[in-house]
Amino acid sequence: MVRVISQETYDEVVNENIEQFSMTPEEAIEDAVKQFEAQGVDLSNIMKDLMLTDGNDLIAGYVNQLNVAIQDKSYENVSQTLDKLRNELDKDVAHRMYAGNKGAYKTLIKLMKSFPNNNTVIRSALKTMTSLMTGNPDLLNDEGVALQIHILDRCTDISTLQYLLHWIRECCIKHEFNRQSIFNADIFNKLKKILMREDASGSELRDACAVIRALVLDDDIRHEYGKAHEHASVIARGALSVLTGLMSRFKKDKGVVGDVMITLAALIVRNEFCQEVEDAGGLKFVIDVMVDYPDSEKLNWQALKLLKALAGNDAVKSHIVISGCAPLIVSAISRMKDSECVVSAGLACISALTLKCPSNAGVFYDCGAALVIIDAMKAYSKSVNVLKQAAWAIRNMSVRNKAECQEFIAYGIEDVLRTALKQHGPKLESDMKAALRDLGLKVELKERWTGQGVSMSNSN
Repeated sequence: MVRVISQETYDEVVNENIEQFSMTPEEAIEDAVKQFEAQGVDLSNIMKDLMLTDGNDLIAGYVNQLNVAIQDKSYENVSQTLDKLRNELDKDVAHRMYAGNKGAYKTLIKLMKSFPNNNTVIRSALKTMTSLMTGNPDLLNDEGVALQIHILDRCTDISTLQYLLHWIRECCIKHEFNRQSIFNADIFNKLKKILMREDASGSELRDACAVIRALVLDDDIRHEYGKAHEHASVIARGALSVLTGLMSRFKKDKGVVGDVMITLAALIVRNEFCQEVEDAGGLKFVIDVMVDYPDSEKLNWQALKLLKALAGNDAVKSHIVISGCAPLIVSAISRMKDSECVVSAGLACISALTLKCPSNAGVFYDCGAALVIIDAMKAYSKSVNVLKQAAWAIRNMSVRNKAECQEFIAYGIEDVLRTALKQHGPKLESDMKAALRDLGLKVELKERWTGQGVSMSNSN
């Protein structure tokens, strides 16, 4: 388990080095860092050079200046002070945590409440708050959530709205409790209003989609069970038709189209949601995107992610292949072989579409998928993710297609799988061995459990 210390503990050791061992500040810092690292302490949250830069005076001074402005109800120099504070916060997470300990969060909340009608101050405060909480989301409290909803309800300025959405999104990343608090404050209906507004700009829609995706994350290791699925289900029931409608409305805006596709992929967590998106024309739109933008790495990655999500419904899975997606997927992997994210997404897509579906697997064989998969494994021999996705695709294409799977063997897949197994060991052992087994190749499988040979008798 990673060990952490407070800024105060670190400072005490540095001061002790100076006072008791007559070290210079530079020597004291160097020695303290070596001591703590030797003990396995994570210093990423520590401002190591605080004594050299007087960073404590800068951050504490800026926070104090803002408190004075709030007390005097004077906003003349507030924006400049916020800019200076933000520059310090953007240096690293240690500066942000130090500022939080100095009361920066409470001060920024008070500031926004004190000057509610001054958009210049509010915008600058929101930007600074986002910087403060980037990678440091624990600061959010009920007062902050209430303020977010208050501004969201009353804000008419587009820039202010976007800065607010940036802050809300940052609060949700790697923090399950924040996500639940924000979601329970009925934020979805506020976001839905943005999505449904006729005059909403593309940038507003993209920021609203980013918040929606953040609300359905499951990335907080401190919580074993999150509510990502519940959040996604509630949002999907209320927004799938709206989001699919946006794809047609903004079909010339690559940024909006891509964000909508990746948002839909995050939301369709149930069988009926996949069908709803297809019924609304979502599948046809994805195909059009891949045809119209063959050279856009990001759009193709987003389209592949959505296709994989849609494959969660067996009927839709069949329609995806019947609609001609297989050659598009194989072509995207081949064309963009230098993009690991596209290759990985494409392999995951093949795996999903061929799962328990030999007819779909046959189509992918006809499209030359076998050679493309092997080439991808060779090109990304160090990428555990690509190799894992490839192994799954091979298994699903082979397990019920014993005749066709000879194509993999003819292209030398056995050597590729065994090399990956040797290179990555336990990380990929089960995946590589399962692929070898389903191809009908020789493999040694471990018995995870064996009986002890103890005879049993019925005592009755």
